[in-house]
Amino acid sequence: MWYFIYNVLFTLGFMLALPVLPILFCWGPRYRDGLGQRLGFYPENVLSRLHGQRPIWIHAASVGEVRSAEALIDALKSSAAARPVLVSTFTATGNRLARQMAGVDAVIFFPIDLLWLARRAIAKFNPSLLLIVETEIWPNFLRQTYRRGVPTVLLSGRLSVKAASRYRLCPKFFHRVLDCFSAFGMQTSEDGGRIIDLGAAKNKVSVVGSLKYGAPRPSATMENLAAALNGRQLWVAGSTHAGEEEILLEALRLIRAKFPTLSLVLAPRHPERFNEVEKLLKNSSVDFQRRSQVQAPHWFAKDVLLLDSVGELVEFFAAADVAFVGGSLVAAGGHNILEPARFGKPILFGPHMENSLGLAQEMIRQEAALEVHDAQALAVAVSDLLTDAHKRQAMGRRAATIAAADNQPLAANLRLAQSYL
Repeated sequence: MWYFIYNVLFTLGFMLALPVLPILFCWGPRYRDGLGQRLGFYPENVLSRLHGQRPIWIHAASVGEVRSAEALIDALKSSAAARPVLVSTFTATGNRLARQMAGVDAVIFFPIDLLWLARRAIAKFNPSLLLIVETEIWPNFLRQTYRRGVPTVLLSGRLSVKAASRYRLCPKFFHRVLDCFSAFGMQTSEDGGRIIDLGAAKNKVSVVGSLKYGAPRPSATMENLAAALNGRQLWVAGSTHAGEEEILLEALRLIRAKFPTLSLVLAPRHPERFNEVEKLLKNSSVDFQRRSQVQAPHWFAKDVLLLDSVGELVEFFAAADVAFVGGSLVAAGGHNILEPARFGKPILFGPHMENSLGLAQEMIRQEAALEVHDAQALAVAVSDLLTDAHKRQAMGRRAATIAAADNQPLAANLRLAQSYL
């Protein structure tokens, strides 16, 4: 009965949205890209490439999840080279990044969770194993994989208090949905406890850590950064949301009174906001340029570099003197603090780090990160760290130690996945 109610409501919502689809199609690539694949129409070259091969299907919703899955994909290809890897994403940016990764045989957009679309997608690709990175719970898709006998494993699983509270609105339904999983590999014991509270069987739940602990890889961008900086100090603000850029620019104005050559790299979380942030910068007093419109030697010729590219933020974190993690000064839950931590960078973030609260608290406790609440506090913290190299380096070392304290998540996630191959 629960699935019947879900399908009636979901189908009704989809039908009501149909008249809006032409508008969304014209709105921009965020809504237009992959629309046909979301509706179950896949390129013939993708279908023919995977026909009869029963791929390992890895679902990684966006850029962060795709990056997290990269080392896992390499390891799976090393241990099961004959088995192709199919990656699905929700976002166009994640899709583009997945297409650039070695070891990925095909990339598609994840289907809308309508019963017939889920059934069609699974029948078309007939996966041997479904691996979901972090937490994506789509009832029809999961039920169809379960009915076809496809093992479904959650890897690097994360379940925030906020997300858990939403799922608890229909506890009986989600209890049944969770029964479709073969195993849950969760990031922390707290995540494991929450998924069990939602109805996951205890014997299916284990703690395997976060795939975001994976080591970064050298790139051409990294090689260009040192030369482009030419001794300038660099502050990198990554994955920012609406409402945060104004605070960061005000903090920069305060900081530059003491550090006139400081460069700020501003990296909005969502590519569709690049133009919006550019307008904000034009209306401010700062001199700026877009990454896409300037060559590497001149990246830091102006006050602010608007990072309007996808997949390069980690390299800029590697070159930073101070890192700020966005989505934290506004109620967006915060983003990945492990990226700058792996490079030994002192980290600043706001009070909204609900998505990785335990790690954020541990960073603060060990004096590897600082929590700030407004432009004034942010300016003071950045200025203090730029002034005191010893403090900056010590914070960075502690951050790197925390990030490297448990270097086993990849192995643990891989073992869990391999046990169902």
